[in-house]
Amino acid sequence: MPQLEPFQIHVPDEDLAELRRRLRQTRWLPEVPRSGWRYGIDLSFMQEITAYWADEFDWRSIESLLNGFPQFRTSLTAWNGESLGIHVIHRRSSRPDARPLMIQHGWPSSVYDFHQIIDQLAEPSNPDAPAFHVIAPSLPGYGWSEIPTQAGLGPAAIADMWAELMSQLGYDEFLYHGGDWGAAIGGQLALRHPERLKRIHLSAAAVPPSGSAARPQTEAEQRFFVDEQEPYVRDDAAHRGIHGTKFQTLAFSLEDSPVGLMAWIVDKWWMLADVMREDERPRGGDLYRRFTRDELLATVAIYWFTRTQSSAMRIYHEAMRSADVVETEVGGRVRLGAGERIAVPTGFIKLKRGTPLPPRSWCERAFNIVHWREFPEGGHFPALEVPELLLDDLRLFFGQG
Repeated sequence: MPQLEPFQIHVPDEDLAELRRRLRQTRWLPEVPRSGWRYGIDLSFMQEITAYWADEFDWRSIESLLNGFPQFRTSLTAWNGESLGIHVIHRRSSRPDARPLMIQHGWPSSVYDFHQIIDQLAEPSNPDAPAFHVIAPSLPGYGWSEIPTQAGLGPAAIADMWAELMSQLGYDEFLYHGGDWGAAIGGQLALRHPERLKRIHLSAAAVPPSGSAARPQTEAEQRFFVDEQEPYVRDDAAHRGIHGTKFQTLAFSLEDSPVGLMAWIVDKWWMLADVMREDERPRGGDLYRRFTRDELLATVAIYWFTRTQSSAMRIYHEAMRSADVVETEVGGRVRLGAGERIAVPTGFIKLKRGTPLPPRSWCERAFNIVHWREFPEGGHFPALEVPELLLDDLRLFFGQG
């Protein structure tokens, strides 16, 4: 069995200098006067944060923060036979009653999202709160995990790899939390490895009910698809279409320009995070209500220094095309059959902003929901936006069973 090797992050000084040079030589777009965020990310915002990135942002402090967690690299074999080096934070608790909990990021995120909650999950200040051995892997092709060189690594295939990762770490059973692609992988873990999962906690219903059950059946469900889902797909989900089709064409620009990369990523944070008041919709908002400059730039810098934006986009493409191959060649379900639903006890959080989550009645046709909570604030990145709300809900849900 492959061995976990201790890992530390270190970006060479010359890479930092090269980044600053590129930032200072940015060629800016011509401005449409007073357009703000109407056509996408605001020019004045970009110029201000770019100047901060070039002259004030301290990458070494982010590096030191992440290196304060126990990090490892190990080798995992995908269904197509490709062996990949995988980066994982494995923060064990000192508590004898601690249970293993995997927490999974999506796009445009990284393990950095969880830096405020990892230690609190492992060593809660309240002795009556549950404690966890925290496992936070970087998705294949994200961060410090190796970039796949073969096609087909979608959520079902990653779920199999994560089951193997937990075996390497010595955990036969475990708990799971995920949002975005983390939710899709959690659903696949529950479908393909239900005997391993005790409970799953999600912020997206990434495994839909099958057949006629997927169609809206109540007035609330109909309103959701008309009032929330359709406007989201029409106005805010263009990245899904691009990532899922010819993402590599855009990736050339993102690979070459740090400002282009930041614009593509931070625009999604503005769109999905809880940064707008009702009177500011649809094109107002202030990212600094939820994030500091350093938090935004830490995420962008991870994608830049690891050169993983292109490979991170690929999961959309693979998810749209790999399910049938995995189900046929590897075996095991990747979708629900008629009348089936996931039996693993599931908790959902409905975030105030972010990718729309259908009503509970619709989700219950696919999941064994035993917990449902609607957050009064916070968006697509709850571990950064509302860490205390997320911690409270994880402790409540996983403390019940």
